[in-house]
Amino acid sequence: MSANKENNLVQAYVELNKFCQSGDYERALKATGKILQIAPNEQKAFHCKVVCFIQLHNFKEALAVLTNSKNAALAADLHFEKAYTQYRLNTPKEALQTVDNAPELTPALKELRAQILYRLEQYQECYNLYRDVVKNSTDEYEDERKANMAAVVANLAAINPSSELPQFEETTYELSYNTGSTLAMRGKYGDALPVLRRAEAACAESVIDDGGTEEEAKEEAGIIRVQQAYCLQMIGKEKEAASIYQNVLKDKPSDQALVAIASNNLVVINRDGNVFDSRKRMKAATADGLEHKLNSRQRAAIAYNQAVLCIYSNQPDFCKQCCVKLAREFNQERKAALVEACSLAKEGKKAQAVALLLKQGGDLTLAAAQVLLAQGDRKAAVKLLEESEYKYRAGVVGALCTLLSADNEYEKASQLFHDVYQHYKNDNEKLASLRSVWRAAAAAHARAGHSAAAAAALEALAKAAPQDTRSLARLVKALAALEPARAKQLAKNLPRLEDLETKIDIDALESSKWMIGAKVVKKTVQSKQEQSPGTPGSELLQKHKQKRKRKTKLPPNADLSKPPDPERWLPKYERTAYRKRRGVRRDVIKGSQGMTTTATDQYDMSKQQPSAAAAAAKSPRVEPKQQESAWQRKQQQKKKGKGRKW
Repeated sequence: MSANKENNLVQAYVELNKFCQSGDYERALKATGKILQIAPNEQKAFHCKVVCFIQLHNFKEALAVLTNSKNAALAADLHFEKAYTQYRLNTPKEALQTVDNAPELTPALKELRAQILYRLEQYQECYNLYRDVVKNSTDEYEDERKANMAAVVANLAAINPSSELPQFEETTYELSYNTGSTLAMRGKYGDALPVLRRAEAACAESVIDDGGTEEEAKEEAGIIRVQQAYCLQMIGKEKEAASIYQNVLKDKPSDQALVAIASNNLVVINRDGNVFDSRKRMKAATADGLEHKLNSRQRAAIAYNQAVLCIYSNQPDFCKQCCVKLAREFNQERKAALVEACSLAKEGKKAQAVALLLKQGGDLTLAAAQVLLAQGDRKAAVKLLEESEYKYRAGVVGALCTLLSADNEYEKASQLFHDVYQHYKNDNEKLASLRSVWRAAAAAHARAGHSAAAAAALEALAKAAPQDTRSLARLVKALAALEPARAKQLAKNLPRLEDLETKIDIDALESSKWMIGAKVVKKTVQSKQEQSPGTPGSELLQKHKQKRKRKTKLPPNADLSKPPDPERWLPKYERTAYRKRRGVRRDVIKGSQGMTTTATDQYDMSKQQPSAAAAAAKSPRVEPKQQESAWQRKQQQKKKGKGRKW
């Protein structure tokens, strides 16, 4: 190499170093190009070129340079850079293969391999590798490694909640968040809430201490608030959870995965109400690019909710497409079959729904029986339950007993409980736990007329629960007709009536006539125990109950020595002392307005001549006048005005 060429190479390296120190990777990339033009085999310049592409987030160009056959010799030792570019280009399987092909697993490759395993959802192997990395590393990135390890633990808790996993000190808000997430994945939502609140406060404080604004702190804590809302949703506080989700989405966070999770959870809260809002939320939850930002468990939940939403929004064809996706991509064939069967049943295609559920078998047989019952085919549902593998479970036995009793097949219901007893007779622990089954068995045997079998079932129930006095009382009642002596002996173990209730008034019960019915029995005003004469206030109470007598008001000119006028309530023109005015013609016209004189005479009952039978049956309205009183004479003398009535 000539001296001039060597000087140019040194000058180019000086420029490259200056640009790398200042973080100007675009100019540094140009400097590497100059170096490689001068000396094409400079491995350090080639390495710097790849790093510049990575720093500029141009991963495609970086991978293209590394995989170019012309640069095979220069890229032979750059296993970490090649695996990292593949990882960032969302090809984790190829990245893992690149790491495994490296001659030596350096600490950097170990940490990158752990990240790749996390992306591939191989959490147990990832946890083991992180534990080794954290144990053998002592640098400034220790807290970040612990936070990543805590995230792996949270996902392991989601897969197996009962597994024993390590706990971490809450030294950073990331560790607090992952600790709270682990508790939530274990189902301890109440315990997770205070941990997540501490994480939110620590996050806001950390961002502000680093020079960030309140808006940046709020956006950084968005994922913590969504996790809090999830815990509230799982404990039944859906209104509070929905409010948090809406507030987070109102701030328009840049994290697409966060938007998808919050939107999906809002769809779950909406259920079949507010379908328009749910469809808008589901569109955000199924946007492009989320397949690399959400794990398979989260994506499967979103796909399942999308299929259910299609049922609510009456989209059967799209629902079938979602079910196919749920079965093929996430291997959840049973869930997909259940959702599709619900869609078919809603369309009225119940036969197809039953066939689809029976094809899956297992617990979906119970769903098929439910569809048959909704269709009204009770006998087919009974036959299906009798042939299922869950026939002897308590819930199925209860359903079969109810259905058989509804069809008056008491013998079959009684035989069903005999079969249940034969199935569990060698399992004493299971026999003791089926108390409700034996209680129903006693009732079924009694309806079928098998008193001995009913007594045997009650006896088994009494042995399983010796302290259950109600079961003992039923046994005594059942044995009263079969073995009176034994029933009398067992009755001694029952508590006395006085011990159970000491406030029963037998006389009050006998006098209440409760067998007649509540509507027939009249309420008594006074209590059985009367108030004693010496009780203060009793006289005032009696005076208060007496009715007040009001003084009758009389006209000022009333003559009390003579009887009142019997015609006092009649109109003036109907009285016997009434006389018409002179020169004034007054016809008694009673009726509606506009009536003619002929019609008036026709409908004026005062001018009609009653028949003899009617006259004999009708009692006279006015008593015969015996003697004219002074008050009547005074009324006759008045020419104007109305008389006073009283």
